[in-house]
Amino acid sequence: MGLLIIGAGLIAASQTLHEKADQIIIWSEGLISMEPVLGMAVFVILAMLSAMVAFFSSAIIVPIAVFAWGKTTCLLLLWLGWLLGGIASFCIGRFLGRRVAAMLIGEEKIAGWQSQVGERARFTHILLFQAVVPSEIPGYVLGILRYRFSFYLAALAITELPYVIGVVYLGDSFLKGEGTLIIVLGVATVLLGAMWLRLRRHGGTG
Repeated sequence: MGLLIIGAGLIAASQTLHEKADQIIIWSEGLISMEPVLGMAVFVILAMLSAMVAFFSSAIIVPIAVFAWGKTTCLLLLWLGWLLGGIASFCIGRFLGRRVAAMLIGEEKIAGWQSQVGERARFTHILLFQAVVPSEIPGYVLGILRYRFSFYLAALAITELPYVIGVVYLGDSFLKGEGTLIIVLGVATVLLGAMWLRLRRHGGTG
């Protein structure tokens, strides 16, 4: 995610690349204006998928959504999509089982994180788990563990909201061409991620 943010910052910082991106955004907004309801539905579905699999990030299309609908509507649609993605991943883990979940995110991720949480984990632990782990993982793991759905949904809604606000803010900054700010935030994200991985490895070997 940090590298993606840095890449967006470099594009925003380049007048030529930013102008090209603006052309794509304006063209996309023109398509959305022809079918606004369909455009919102597609955006929510893409946001939902981004919360379920690692290979796609909805942050890529957020500038288009901000340009088309404004920050508030974009925030609500993105939050809805991420919540639906989390609910879907939880249901897959709970009702379709470990084998199907492993096909989507990998058995190693499931096994690694399942050993660190339990079906009776406290709500504060689930909040932390949801906040620090890549978004495509917790739903599957907690669904497999048959964790209480109402607690999971509450943790999901609480922890995703700051990320939604941050992504929408970055999308708006991209539209304004604030490349330096985006790059700084991207570097900070990479450094925080590296520190977290180091702490995790240290905790696992200690």
